[in-house]
Amino acid sequence: MHRFRVAEDSMRPALAPGDEFVTTGSRRPVVGEIVALPHPSRNGFWLVKRMSAGPGQMVDGHGLLVDDLAWVTSDNHIVDGHDSRTFGPVPIATLQPRVEHLDEGTFDEAVRMLAGEDPGLAGVIDAFGPPRFWQRPSGFSTLVWLIMEQQVSLESGAAMYRRLHRLLGSIDPAAFGATSEAELRGIGVTRQKAPYLIDLATRVASGDLDLDGMQGQSFGEARQILLSVNGIGPWTADAYLLSALRFPDVFPVGDRALQVGTAEVLGMSTVPREGELEIISAPWRPVRAAAARIIWHAYLARRGRTEPLDPTA
Repeated sequence: MHRFRVAEDSMRPALAPGDEFVTTGSRRPVVGEIVALPHPSRNGFWLVKRMSAGPGQMVDGHGLLVDDLAWVTSDNHIVDGHDSRTFGPVPIATLQPRVEHLDEGTFDEAVRMLAGEDPGLAGVIDAFGPPRFWQRPSGFSTLVWLIMEQQVSLESGAAMYRRLHRLLGSIDPAAFGATSEAELRGIGVTRQKAPYLIDLATRVASGDLDLDGMQGQSFGEARQILLSVNGIGPWTADAYLLSALRFPDVFPVGDRALQVGTAEVLGMSTVPREGELEIISAPWRPVRAAAARIIWHAYLARRGRTEPLDPTA
């Protein structure tokens, strides 16, 4: 895994100067992906482009690409035309695809990279081993689960989710449409959360909130959509973006366990507040989701607890 910071406007609007991202060398890129590649004629200089054609595809003015070649282009052609249109096709083996969503392989790469850079995070791995790459399914049920976890422990949130499941039979919008706030409060759902759940179910059922469509959104777009939903604040949105959509640079600074865990990992005398945590986490960009998982791993391990992966179990 390698870090990159964008310096020019060639990839707007996808990437702007100052944006950071990481790439992986563990897989081949696919057509349509943003990639980093060494400049064909400038030693030590890297370019950020999009792989617009691959082996076996035709390129205007060039012909058919052979098995080991790719065609890379700038998104912002007006600003920067220095790409395969000027230097020709490039070996596909030189392209490193951008990591847009973590998977088990890229998560392991990110953990190793962070542990190699930060002694505090490395100490967690030494003491407790590497964290598991747990994830939650994307969609309605996970948002309900996260609402149940708001301002309570993981165990309490899972217990309430189980009661909901027993009441409704299934956690889906139709099931909520057949219940009432009074019934939800009857099993312990708070007066505040009951209308949140029914409103969420109504919006998903009507198509006003397209959770499936968020899979192709950018981090900023997806977060804005989630924050527009009644009852979903920054913590819930960030927890969903990290655990369900697996964006690499999510760090829920409002999470109490993350605040306490960061203080423990870094040997701080006081627990950092949200603004402080933003500053503290800056060196872990653009894979702060991996840093958060390392810190949660330490926080839970010190207390003999684990992340509940199936709240109905």
